[in-house]
Formats: sequence, C-alpha cells, structure tokens
Amino acid sequence: MKSSSNWLIPAGLLALTFVPAVAGALRLSEMAGGAAVIPDGERVTQSPVALVAHIVSVTVFGVLGAFQFAPGVRRRFRRWHRIAGRLIAPAGLIAAVSGLWLTLFLPAAAVDSVVLAAIRVVVVAWMVTSLVLGFVMALRRDFTAHRAWMIRGYAIGMGAGTQFFTQAAWLVTAGAFTPASRTATMAVAWLINVVVAEWLIRRRPRRTTPSRRPIVQVQPVRAGTDG
Repeated sequence: MKSSSNWLIPAGLLALTFVPAVAGALRLSEMAGGAAVIPDGERVTQSPVALVAHIVSVTVFGVLGAFQFAPGVRRRFRRWHRIAGRLIAPAGLIAAVSGLWLTLFLPAAAVDSVVLAAIRVVVVAWMVTSLVLGFVMALRRDFTAHRAWMIRGYAIGMGAGTQFFTQAAWLVTAGAFTPASRTATMAVAWLINVVVAEWLIRRRPRRTTPSRRPIVQVQPVRAGTDG
C-alpha cells in the first residue's frame, strides 16, 4: 500500500469526524451556560448524563479511531495501536448505548419517525456486535477478522459525519425536512458507510510484480580429448 495512505486515511476520517465533534462541543458549551447555537436544545438536554456521555465517547471514538486504520501508523506504533484500541472499543460501546438511550427515552423530534427509531435500534445493535466481535478476534489473535469487525463498527459510528452531507444535499435541493426525508437521508448515510466498509474489507491489496531478471544460461563445460 502506498505511503500516502498513512496520512490520507486519518485525514479523511478526521474530516468525517469534524462536524459531529464541533456540534458536540457547541452542545456542551450550551449545557455549561453558553449561548444557544444548535436548535432542539430543550429536548435533547432533558437527559444530560446520557447526552454528555454520548458526545464525549463519540468524539474519542472518532478521533482516536481515525489513526487505527493507517497501515504504516499501525505497523510503526504497535504499542500505541493496542493502547488506543483499549480506549476506542469502550468509547464506541458507550456511544452506541447512550445513543440508544437518547433514542428510546427522549421525546421524539418533530421530524423523527417510528421508522427512524427502529433503524437506529438496528444500527446500534450492529455497531455493538461489530465492536464486541472485533475485541474477541483480537484476543484470539485473528487480526484479519479483528480489522474487519472494527472497520464495520467504526463505519456505523461515523454515520453522523456522512449524514451531514446527505442532509445538506437534501436541504439544498429539496428544502425543509419531512419525517420521510429525514429518515431517508439518515438511512442512506448509514448505508453508504456500510457499503464502503465492506468494499474496504474485501478489497485485495495490490501486489507489486517482481522485476524479471534475464536468465543466463550456463553451458556445461565438456572435457576435451588430447591430441
């Protein structure tokens, strides 16, 4: 794999994490007494412990996880990779469980639907399953399966980053959300991440073709006869 992937992969994943991280930081600022910037604050802050746990864990999961998939970083800093992994997996589980709590126990937003809530439950279940299996595969030292399951878990966890783009595209082209369009744009974002993750898992690494060297034929030396 090309050395450029050692910085392109983290850079791309950090860019995907940027919007949710900034939104989370603004929400925490509001809860600490700052000016209200993000709408719907009165509803989501009804469960402050779950909300804070979700914001912090998603940010840790996204930022640290961005560096786990760069092959050069993983090979060069193996100890860091293991230590970060012990933080990333619990953070991902906390993010998933707290997100499920917010879905099930907060009042639904005006443009949320029962279908979206059901999709969120399925997404959380898949993310938890992926992270648990990724951890189990690491214990078994099956690092190929470990990598595959962690990619799946990370892809689902970063759904909010992709949802920013799908929802922005909808707002630009079609206007305000309806329950159906909000459900569709969020579901499509998760689907995009799942498809990309499976493509990355199944993609075969490029193998460099060894250069062919000219074959030199050595003629056998025959003993000559005297006179």
